[in-house]
Amino acid sequence: MIQRYLGNKNSIIEPILEEVRSVCNYGDWVCDIFSGTLSVSMALKRNGYRVISNDINKFSYSFGISFLKNNSIPVFNLKSLKVDESKYSIGINNTSLDLKSKEGFSFLNKKKHHSAYKKLETLINYLNHLTVSELPKEYRRSFFFDTYTPEGKNSYFKSLRGTCGNRKFFTPENGKRIDLILNKILQWKKEVLLNELQYNLLVSIFAESLEKVSNTHGTFHDFPRDMFDSRSLKRLFLRIPPLDDVLSTKQKHIVGKERDSLEFIKEVRPHKLIYIDPPYNFRQYSSYYFMLNLICDYCEMESPEDYFNNVEFVRGQNLDKDFKSTFCQNHLFIPSLESLIKNAKTEYVLMSYFNGRNHSNNNIPVKNKNGIDKIETFFNSDIFVTGSFKMKPVKRLNYQSFNGHKAQELNEYLFCAKKKN
Repeated sequence: MIQRYLGNKNSIIEPILEEVRSVCNYGDWVCDIFSGTLSVSMALKRNGYRVISNDINKFSYSFGISFLKNNSIPVFNLKSLKVDESKYSIGINNTSLDLKSKEGFSFLNKKKHHSAYKKLETLINYLNHLTVSELPKEYRRSFFFDTYTPEGKNSYFKSLRGTCGNRKFFTPENGKRIDLILNKILQWKKEVLLNELQYNLLVSIFAESLEKVSNTHGTFHDFPRDMFDSRSLKRLFLRIPPLDDVLSTKQKHIVGKERDSLEFIKEVRPHKLIYIDPPYNFRQYSSYYFMLNLICDYCEMESPEDYFNNVEFVRGQNLDKDFKSTFCQNHLFIPSLESLIKNAKTEYVLMSYFNGRNHSNNNIPVKNKNGIDKIETFFNSDIFVTGSFKMKPVKRLNYQSFNGHKAQELNEYLFCAKKKN
């Protein structure tokens, strides 16, 4: 999944699961209402829970369809996609043997998965070696090269502070690769050669792979103005996905599509526990990760020209596709949280909140609890069963180490309480 993601919960998955296990049984419904990169949703799936995931970002939906809701390896018809299997499957068996011992690939030890996964590997290999000649002329578009590389004709920007230049999210070579591969996926989609699962899996693999070569500090809100980070100099290659978690259970799961959590929760079926990992600083995730949303949206746009002709700011985002979360505003955070929980058909509430930079301290870390007091007060309100509240601090590092910034030790607080019926 996306590793350089603000608030990623990979480092505290086990403490979260401990709290879930304390009140939930195998097969219970658990709602991950701010699912982001799905790190928590996938851990819940892996541990046998039925999961309801939702996020305002399109990439989270694509990941959810591909990895959470899906419990199988989709079978691609390489012949209809005009992929020469004899040519692009060379060496695949050796690759699979090497992968068997790696984390996430133990499913390859079962022969029943070999055929479908070999076709997926072959398709990825084809896309990694795709050339312009294999793309029909009507699909040879250069939106990403033009808008997000320094050589692009649409990449000029002038910031609010008056600085100007050309966007450097990707090297020119990778910009061309983005256009080439995405336009091939677009062609297949237009020709109705991919079903929903196959399409979302391909764009999810693409988004995850793209993040590894982006010239960013972790978000797509900006880029180094005078350099390319060493990671971004690597050539874009689609990465082969580990699928152990995908195949871990046969439970049914539900995935919301770009829904405001405050509206989506009203429609969510009854569930045992809701896990809440809300945004709690000034950063609007739909802006900071617009590029990943754009990757997952591109092949479904009626008019890509309209999108790219109306990009704004240094980052080059079209603001017609933007969302402002009330959770990112300090004075609206508690009212929004209260509305969310009151409308949730849940028995238990589990929430994470950390004491680093957040909207309660104006994003300047200080030694006090940094907004924790107001969360404690809320969880002791009459929404919850008296005496059911507990708070657990979990130490973790805040990895903001680019350009000499040292990782800071923080407490991530887990709040849990039983909701009144």
